[in-house]
Amino acid sequence: MKNRFAFLIPYIGLIIAASAAFSMSTLFSSVKPVLLTQFMNEVGFKAGLAGWLVAAPFIGISLATFVVAKLLERYSYRRIISYAGLLLVACQIGNSLFFSYAISTLLLQLFSGISVGVLMGITSSFIARSNSAGTLFGLVDMIGVLLMSFMVAGASMATEKSGVAGGFIFSAILSAVFWLAMFVYKHKAVDRVESQSAPELENTAFNISLRPVIIIIMGVLFVTFSGQGFAFMFTIATNLGMTFEQSGNSIGLILFVSAFACLIGGMCSTRFGPEKPLFCAFVVCAIGWTVAINSPSPTIFLMGLFPAICALQFCFPVLLSLAGTLDNEGKWAAVATPLLTSGFAWAAVLSGQVVEVWGVQALATSTQIGMLLCILLLGLSVFLSVSQRVNTSTEIDGV
Repeated sequence: MKNRFAFLIPYIGLIIAASAAFSMSTLFSSVKPVLLTQFMNEVGFKAGLAGWLVAAPFIGISLATFVVAKLLERYSYRRIISYAGLLLVACQIGNSLFFSYAISTLLLQLFSGISVGVLMGITSSFIARSNSAGTLFGLVDMIGVLLMSFMVAGASMATEKSGVAGGFIFSAILSAVFWLAMFVYKHKAVDRVESQSAPELENTAFNISLRPVIIIIMGVLFVTFSGQGFAFMFTIATNLGMTFEQSGNSIGLILFVSAFACLIGGMCSTRFGPEKPLFCAFVVCAIGWTVAINSPSPTIFLMGLFPAICALQFCFPVLLSLAGTLDNEGKWAAVATPLLTSGFAWAAVLSGQVVEVWGVQALATSTQIGMLLCILLLGLSVFLSVSQRVNTSTEIDGV
């Protein structure tokens, strides 16, 4: 057992730093549903505007994709995390003071997300260049989700006691803790070990082609549509008679258990390939959210919520691993990480618009449509992969 995990020893510092960075993203996810509900109840914002406010950090994360490489070329790891972390904490403190002003909150949330995107992008680039990228991504993702289960409960209690301000203060404190944890990692050349599995990879260069684009679009759509119900799960729970504390504790427990779906997803992907596990998860996600959103009681709501959230946790490392097979330097995986995370932003925006126009129950239909689109894109990806292998085999036979 000791030898089995010995390969992780050189990456302990990176695992801690990346887990802290990913946990900042899951912190946004943790406070998103409670802040969305509280923005509407306490401040009086409409669902659409509230959706944009809680989505802004994830939009910022996706925008950070375009600056991470430039920053790494010019500045050291320590200097980058120093400024990015300081900006994040300052923005969250500012949000606790000015949350009633939509414009300032939107800008502060956007800059918070850019900060986290930079931190995630830097650690993801180091992981992607290691020879254990798939395992490290799965482990880091699982740690982030495990911590998220506690953060949801904490955010719901802080918001219930101190409203929106309490939610942002809670976020600022945890952001500071995660930021300090990132200083444990010292950037060394060990993270640039040449991959031993290069022959298994499909491409040897970062070439933009149809299949990688389809895979990333599929991943973003999955996170977007599966995250719609997540954005309004506290609203649904409140409508069923649950308090913030009750729903926070119950949802926190579900998130804790669902974290292990990350490892299960990685194991299933290794054994069966990514396509079959993804197809099953898409179907389970659609069924789970349909039950949860249309539930007549808290018990049925939680019974539907559990498989729906597990499907999301299950798919994330599978999608990252699938992206990692597209080149031999992990560049597609590094690009996919913030882009997949941006799906949480579009989930909040889309769900806010759907609820404002058609009501909460319409989220079930929207999720079903989204999962159908994901299945169609998955089928197209498989078709392109098979066609590519056939063409390659034909060329070899021709030679």
